[in-house]
Amino acid sequence: MANKIKTKKNIWFWAFWSLLVAFFLACFFIWGAVSNDNSQSQDSQSSIHDSDASFNVVLTRKQVNAIAAKFLKEQKIKHLSVAAESRQVDVYGSVKLLGSNLNVGVAFDPSVTQNGNVTLKAKKLIAGSMPLPIGIVLSYIKSTTKLPKFISINASKKEIGINIAKMKTGKLLAFKAETIDLRKNTIIFQGGLK
Repeated sequence: MANKIKTKKNIWFWAFWSLLVAFFLACFFIWGAVSNDNSQSQDSQSSIHDSDASFNVVLTRKQVNAIAAKFLKEQKIKHLSVAAESRQVDVYGSVKLLGSNLNVGVAFDPSVTQNGNVTLKAKKLIAGSMPLPIGIVLSYIKSTTKLPKFISINASKKEIGINIAKMKTGKLLAFKAETIDLRKNTIIFQGGLK
């Protein structure tokens, strides 16, 4: 009889410690994924030469949204959508968590870097009922989505970098961002000869 009680206690003892170790390993893995972000957003200089052949491309939010939708479709990225709104750029997606899909969205403030590239700085989580840290959502997007080389995600800085200088634009033309003013519905890119 004493052996049965000791065996039962022994099973619960090991179950408790196994669960505790699994919990700490999961926390350590999540912390490592967020804090050890190896992708560095490089702000490459645009290769536009000053000449008479330079020009501006002026877009509205509606046009940018259409371009983003077409790009996502061509890249076969079905679980993400992008919308340029009057105050921010919203990225919506579906995150699989504990076997169920959770709809999440992140609001970004877009800005133009010195070298004419675009940085999207995450400012808040805008969808979903669970309070998830933005860094974890960005890490999840980075690990589950095959992004082109000119787009980088830095979860620890809560940023998405769009390196326009690395975009494929052919052998003749190059582009760089000049202005992103969502409130005035104006997004301007400068184009020119390489």
